[in-house]
Amino acid sequence: MSASSPVLDQHAPSTDISSSRSKLEIVPRRVKFDFSDFESKFYYQGNSCISAMWVALSATFPAGEGEFIKSVKLFENQIQDPKLKAEVRDFATQEAHHSVQHRQINKMFDDIGYDTAKLNVFFKDELAKREQKWSAEKRLARTVCAEHVTAVMAHHALTHPEHMANFPESFRNLFLWHAIEEIEHKSVAFDVYMECVGDIKSLHREYRIFTRFEFPFNVWLSSRFLLKEMGHKVTWKERKGLWNSLYGQGGLISDMRGLYKLFLKKDFHPWNHDDSELVEQWKEKLAPYFVGQ
Repeated sequence: MSASSPVLDQHAPSTDISSSRSKLEIVPRRVKFDFSDFESKFYYQGNSCISAMWVALSATFPAGEGEFIKSVKLFENQIQDPKLKAEVRDFATQEAHHSVQHRQINKMFDDIGYDTAKLNVFFKDELAKREQKWSAEKRLARTVCAEHVTAVMAHHALTHPEHMANFPESFRNLFLWHAIEEIEHKSVAFDVYMECVGDIKSLHREYRIFTRFEFPFNVWLSSRFLLKEMGHKVTWKERKGLWNSLYGQGGLISDMRGLYKLFLKKDFHPWNHDDSELVEQWKEKLAPYFVGQ
């Protein structure tokens, strides 16, 4: 099946009622951050592994979020629900501005010794290959999987300010802003998939591949590349610190494992886990960084 000609699945849910189950308004915001507060390339408590991991994640966003937008918009003309159509437009606007901000901080990372530019070229090339090889349905399914993972990470960021406190202020606020918008639009790709495709079996297969292999391997490989390019030799103490930040008490993986697994339930929907009040709290805290709000 060609990626340029998605076909509506005959088993997709009826559109007699709204396909959108979003609980929050999706608000595209303009923000401004000053990334001049980085004093070291190993800014996260001097740990190169943790620092490089977050740089690697930031490096994926410009190309990755471009693919999220394109994969959802492949189905835009099939969407019957006016509310969901409007949400797709707001989703695309939010994601586009995320890319803008991460390109800015990625340039700063390159200035202090990383090479995110080379990583970005690699990601763009890989995504271009997918456009040629993958069907539109597979691309959208993978976006749905990635959107769930980012929403789970966003929830972790907003509920663990003690971890975020170890970032420079500008990076911390960038990720917290990014987090609230990821939660606001966390069901858009899923709702589009359910209306236009509806193949849960394939979606679950893509999720297992993405979460068990592709995502962790790519983050590890990208982090390793960044440190190797700058000639840094990682210590066992740094590796232990990274392990604890992921799998220790309150760690990113250990703390969120339950929410990751929710995706595979038969009745799953992103808003079965309602973190709308959490978003409202953080919107107030981050309001000073919103431009023209």
